Amino acid sequence: MDSRKSHAIVRVVDDDPGVRESYKFLIESEGWLVKTYPDAESFLSGDDLTVPGCAIVDVRMPGMSGMALQLKLRELVNCLPIVFVSAHGDIEMAVKAMKRGAADFLAKPVVDDKLLAAIDKAVTRSFELLDEMTDREALLRDWNSLSAREKEVALLVAEGLMNKVIADRLGISERTVQIHRANVCQKLGCRNAVGVSRAVDRLRDEKAIP
Repeated sequence: MDSRKSHAIVRVVDDDPGVRESYKFLIESEGWLVKTYPDAESFLSGDDLTVPGCAIVDVRMPGMSGMALQLKLRELVNCLPIVFVSAHGDIEMAVKAMKRGAADFLAKPVVDDKLLAAIDKAVTRSFELLDEMTDREALLRDWNSLSAREKEVALLVAEGLMNKVIADRLGISERTVQIHRANVCQKLGCRNAVGVSRAVDRLRDEKAIP
């Protein structure tokens, strides 16, 4: 059994009740847990966006449109993959949605196999993003567990400096640098200076440190 299907939710956001029920029946027949919403507003207020999965979203709906919902999720810094469906979509709209990170853009009436394939791909991406976020949070926790001096040593190690140079730079003994360096490697789960450098680079990429 696909373990993702017991940990993910496929959301269907469409103002047409017939479409919602049709998608729900099809998707549940494949073993996915499905939740349906008649509009973007009820989805935003009623859904647990921390649960991985994806959202099947109609482009044109009363109130907030599907494209506006995509922007709202970006404002919330939520990476839930969206599969857009539309009877009125054009190439320009599809390109714009994909550039903003949509998982797919399908034309109505949607072919069942294409929809199921898009869901599978989107849910896979959702779990990948969740793993990446978990890794980032773990690295940040590890970094924050370092003392102020250990952080200084880590940054200098990441520059490729030798222990003696770091000792002179910080005005401490070379032996003390060795101790701090060993603590940095242990706390960050790194085996050597290359690992420390990669961790520091990643933290900088995430703008967690200057």
